[in-house]
Amino acid sequence: MARTRSRSGTAQEINTIQSVERAIKILEYLCRGPVSLSELSRELGLHKSTAFGLLQTLVKHNYVHQEIKTGRYRLGYRVLALGGAFLEHCDLREIASPYLQQLVNEHGETVHLVIMDDGQVVYVDKIDSPQSIRMVSRIGRRLPAHCTGVGKAILAYLPEEKAQAIVKKRGLPRFTANTITTWEELSAELARIREEGVSYDREEIEEGLRCVAAPLIGYGQCPVGAISVSGPASRMTEEKMSRIAGSLKKVAGEISRQMGAGVELNGYSKI
Repeated sequence: MARTRSRSGTAQEINTIQSVERAIKILEYLCRGPVSLSELSRELGLHKSTAFGLLQTLVKHNYVHQEIKTGRYRLGYRVLALGGAFLEHCDLREIASPYLQQLVNEHGETVHLVIMDDGQVVYVDKIDSPQSIRMVSRIGRRLPAHCTGVGKAILAYLPEEKAQAIVKKRGLPRFTANTITTWEELSAELARIREEGVSYDREEIEEGLRCVAAPLIGYGQCPVGAISVSGPASRMTEEKMSRIAGSLKKVAGEISRQMGAGVELNGYSKI
């Protein structure tokens, strides 16, 4: 509990910050679903009277709703309004833009920003490599997810049933000798990506092209896109891709934090 001094000069305890922290913890806990007062106070280590007072304040302002039949508490509609306002003013391209340039400056290769739409990756922004030999790509291009670094990065953080549905719809067509063409292989690859926090395309969609990619996680801990650093295989050696992976994960973590992510993912620094 913080201390301040009154006008008389005596030490005075205040609990404003502590109260805000407790209220935030309550809202975060309610993301799991409706809970009783007893469960909430027990799990958060709060006295029942303290938890009740905070809940009633949140209920008054419609950030929490108390169910009439069960008496349990759940998130209120005002939380949705805040989320909607955040999403309305949250532009992924605008947030990512300076980080894309940072990656180009650091590694000298082409950098892409993509989103997923209808089971395919769509390139929404790019900064070309300053080198004469570079990857040829264009904004608006659509590519399969299973054989691109950015696509696999997004698939890895989707619920498994959703990833399977995409594969069922789109299939796993072969593009090169390195393309993954079975769900068993892809599932193992996605598990590795979740463990390391980074994805690789080693000439899986086009011979002579390699890339390193990382997912971008947004509000609700769902993937909102991915970024990649791509270049010709002659320059994208394993050593260089390893260096790129380190800085790419840091950049992806920072973008994810600004997009509303709030948990620690395997392979990421805390975001």
